[in-house]
Amino acid sequence: MITVGDKIKAESFDERMDKIHSAHGGQKYIAKGVYKKKNILFVLNQPDYYRTGKGKKSSFYGRIVGDNLVTNDGDIFYAQAGALTTPSPNFADTNGRMELANAAQTIAKTDTYGNVSSPVTTSRKAIDATYPKVNDSDPDNTGAGVNVVTWRTSWTKADFNATGIVGGCIHDAGSTPVSGSKLLTHFSVASFDKTVNDSLKGFINHQLLGV
Repeated sequence: MITVGDKIKAESFDERMDKIHSAHGGQKYIAKGVYKKKNILFVLNQPDYYRTGKGKKSSFYGRIVGDNLVTNDGDIFYAQAGALTTPSPNFADTNGRMELANAAQTIAKTDTYGNVSSPVTTSRKAIDATYPKVNDSDPDNTGAGVNVVTWRTSWTKADFNATGIVGGCIHDAGSTPVSGSKLLTHFSVASFDKTVNDSLKGFINHQLLGV
C-alpha cells in the first residue's frame, strides 16, 4: 500500500515492459517486439498440499525459471552432433552430469567447471535416461518444442538438500570434475531451497534458431 509521503521509485521503460509482459511464460522484454524467453526451468515438488476442489489433494509444484548460456565447448558439441559425428566432448554419454550451485554465477562463453561458483557437489547427478531429446513430452516442461533440445535431471527427496540454489551447469566429467572440465552450459536461476522433503526436476532447453 502506498501512503501519503511515500516515495515511488521511477521505473525505466524496460522495467515497465517486463512487468506488463510477466505473464508471457517468463519472457523478458529486450526491444520493441523482441522478447527473451527464459530457457531453464526447475520444478520443485514441495511437501505442502492444497485442495483441488474435487475433494482430492495434489502436490504443490514450485516453478523456478532462469537463463543459461551454451559455452564454446557446447557449441562444438552441437555442431558435431549435427554433422552426425561422435561429439568430443560428449555431454550426452554416461559422463554427462547436471550440477547445481548456491553462489551467484558470473557466466561467459569460455567457462569451464572452475568458473562454477560454490557447486553443490551432492547435487551432481547424471542426465535422465532418454535425454537429451527434442520436443520433450514431459508436461512439466513448458519450454519444450520441435526445435528445442531438452536436457533433464531428476532428484529424489533423498538425493541432496541445499539452500540458496541460484545456478549450476552441465559438464562431461562424471563424478570427478576438475577446474578445467568442460561445460555444455552454465546457468543462473531465481534462488530456491531444496529440503529433504522435496523432489526436483531440472529442464535445460536449447532452442535451435539457425540464425
